[in-house]
Amino acid sequence: MAANCSPFKIILGSSSIARRKILAEMGYDFTIMTADIDEKSIRKENPEDLVVTLAEAKADAIVSKLQTFDNQNKDDKPTILIAADTSFAPKMAQRGAPTAPQMLRQNGDELQYCVINSVAL
Repeated sequence: MAANCSPFKIILGSSSIARRKILAEMGYDFTIMTADIDEKSIRKENPEDLVVTLAEAKADAIVSKLQTFDNQNKDDKPTILIAADTSFAPKMAQRGAPTAPQMLRQNGDELQYCVINSVAL
């Protein structure tokens, strides 16, 4: 759905240039709002849990900001908030332990990572 006929106000809760580009190329009109959270203070052992927790924390922080703004500026359109996080983790075997070729070597060759994404709407 193109921006000019969207029944929603879209807020991108990210400073990511790549995420901005994706929405813009899709033709959406959106507002950028950052969460301003301390991502370093949020830790999880599992990288999948970390990106979910960070995306949700960003969304929660922006929702708090929006509640303040919404009291000042009422908007007739429903709002969609898109908050996300991406992380990189070493590729792991099916049971979670690295296999021999996947293990990170001290000399830095054969580094194999997977990209983990989470989106909170």
